[in-house]
Amino acid sequence: MTKTPLKLNIKRIFITSLLSLIALLIAAWFGGRWYLERSVMPMSGQIALTGLDAQVEIHFDARGIPRIYSDTDADALRALGWLHAGERLFQMELMRKVARGEIAEIIGPSGLESDVLHRQFGFARRIEQQPPTLSTEVRGLLNAYISGINQYLEHQPNPPSFKLLGQTPEPWQINDVLTLAYYQTWYPQTLIQRLSEAWRAVAETHGDAGTDWLKQLPDWGLPSIPTARMTEASNTWVVAPEKSVSGHALHASDPHLDYTMVPGLWYAAGLHSNESLNVVGVTPPGLPFVAMGHNGRIAFAFTVAPVDLFEWYRLPFDPEDREYVLGPEGREAVHTRTEHLRLRGQEQAVTRDIQSTARGIALDSDDEALTVMHWAGFDLPVTGLIEHAFELNRAGNFDQFRAAAGDMGALSVNWSYSDRAGNIGYVQSTPVPKRRHLQFYQILDGRSAENYWAGYLEPQARPYALNPEQQWLANANNHAGTEHAGWPMPGYYKHLRMHRAADWLSRERMFDAEDMRLMQLDQRSERAVQWKSLLADTAERTRRNGLAGELRAWNGNMAAESDLAGLFARWWQFLPQHLFETSELEDWRIGRTLLDDWMSLPPQDIEIAAIELEQAAERAFEDALKLGLRPLGSIQHLTIRHPMASAGLLDRWLNLSRGPIPIGGGPGSLNVTYHRWHAEQARLSAAAGPSMRFVMDWADPDAFTLNTTMGQSGHPLSPHFDDFLESFLTGEPWTVPFSPELVRERSVSTLWLVPKSP
Repeated sequence: MTKTPLKLNIKRIFITSLLSLIALLIAAWFGGRWYLERSVMPMSGQIALTGLDAQVEIHFDARGIPRIYSDTDADALRALGWLHAGERLFQMELMRKVARGEIAEIIGPSGLESDVLHRQFGFARRIEQQPPTLSTEVRGLLNAYISGINQYLEHQPNPPSFKLLGQTPEPWQINDVLTLAYYQTWYPQTLIQRLSEAWRAVAETHGDAGTDWLKQLPDWGLPSIPTARMTEASNTWVVAPEKSVSGHALHASDPHLDYTMVPGLWYAAGLHSNESLNVVGVTPPGLPFVAMGHNGRIAFAFTVAPVDLFEWYRLPFDPEDREYVLGPEGREAVHTRTEHLRLRGQEQAVTRDIQSTARGIALDSDDEALTVMHWAGFDLPVTGLIEHAFELNRAGNFDQFRAAAGDMGALSVNWSYSDRAGNIGYVQSTPVPKRRHLQFYQILDGRSAENYWAGYLEPQARPYALNPEQQWLANANNHAGTEHAGWPMPGYYKHLRMHRAADWLSRERMFDAEDMRLMQLDQRSERAVQWKSLLADTAERTRRNGLAGELRAWNGNMAAESDLAGLFARWWQFLPQHLFETSELEDWRIGRTLLDDWMSLPPQDIEIAAIELEQAAERAFEDALKLGLRPLGSIQHLTIRHPMASAGLLDRWLNLSRGPIPIGGGPGSLNVTYHRWHAEQARLSAAAGPSMRFVMDWADPDAFTLNTTMGQSGHPLSPHFDDFLESFLTGEPWTVPFSPELVRERSVSTLWLVPKSP
């Protein structure tokens, strides 16, 4: 049959249209990428900036780490602001929005709960209503940093995330930096949220008996500060010259953070001015200083100090007027303010009423009383973190370091210290509350004056150590050594990794930089070492004698390729459900959080578990074996995603995600892997781990090594988006020299920032 002209035309039009659509998609795919690549930060050539005192020279190494050389500190920070905006602008905007309680403006209703929480704490509100007093010098440095950010915003293309969301970032102000600094003093407390919730749940369920048990938990751990009797989420340790092969101090750090999002928190950089700054390490975008690193004279790093800086009070309403509560001195006003929260995709703002009293923020109420939470950050100056961060970057000895690190507002961290002269030290910056009561982790009677703090421990009285006889110091989110404070220091301490670090460092041998790196990569789990015998006994009771023998011989290494590590990981996840599901605990997952403590130091006066440990161990063992013996890496994976990766097509177009990557380690190993348990698939997804690693042997500061997790850039089309990932996974160190000659020798590109003509 002959085809009619109409049918031929339709077919021809269809084919032509289809080919045109394909061509358009190809053009968008490749042409769009070319357009977006224009917003990758330039790393060579010459850029004119206003406000510079003189030309600034920036050398980039092969991993995109910049070294800024300037005449003045202000010029160095102006350049840092420009670099932060160039590589991390979208990340900075997200952090600014989170701290201000405005993230729902970008991500929609899913951000509402976060916004309400951050409005309750009032980070931005306090900065706006109680402007911190800044020294003339610090205000000038902050203005220079902000100027660098804003000049990038004004003259360079926005990164793809802004274009794809249709967002345009507002210029930065000093208040934005101060709000982020204030927020950062609170943020470390979120890293211990599950622990704090579990502790408080036990205290609520079991009262004083539960509290008495919780007070004893530090007893099975090791303190960071050695005691006279020498009892046996981030890691940091220092080794004295007497235990060092080189005869110089050694220093290692690998702080733990969520590493499932790209970019990571840290941006590595060096600030070298002819004035006072000469420091290299990791910087937090949005803040103008090096948080961890070295300045050629001292090295410094920190871990979270999980001291309890919160107190909860129950304040009865005044029976005659619910706008007042009854405190220790009589009636106190309840203040209510209405917050208007904008949500992406919705024209109408959402309103929330937020209540507070002079005692803190109101989190709950019933017919009779208001529950109020107080945080140390409500009392302390906001400027401490900024002012002392600059002093810390410039410090040249332990006394100067201690004065700066020991007084940083509400920041609760453990600082490790080493220097070129061979000293090693420890300082806790926590603003230790002077508690006059011992009812920890409970909601207290707000009418009793004894339940309120009598101020804070003075900075010079906070726990510290310098050159201990044991010739090493370490911290892994464990307790500092409470007898050094003179006041009770309740907290949510972790003990497993400190035991492992002490096992390494207490050995009668000498150490070198390679040993420090091996420690950072150590996947032997203190948890597995401690409890593999229970699992072996369980295997023996159930007549799996061969498996029992393998478990007894196993060294507890949570290697990705290990079947025994996979078995132990699954068994440990099934165990708490059998122990606590029918217990008095409101949620058996509270027991999972407390499992190490409960097994290591069982409470004598309260019963938490519903069944005997041996019975639960057998049930968990059978559950784990139903799935067969599998290597840990086959059930534990790491996936790293950009915030925009939730859009599947965009994820594939811009290659935003990495993984799933088989990964070893666990919460009890120095090379930690914190994970989430997915019971339906009996799998683990990695959630947090080392966010960077550095190692210093003071014998040669030019051999300093520094690695981050993914890369320097948050731009998915940058060559430095993920070029650290392989080194992070294998542990291969990246050398970051200190001397200007070697920096220039290793430089692969140079950018000059020059003063802009009037």
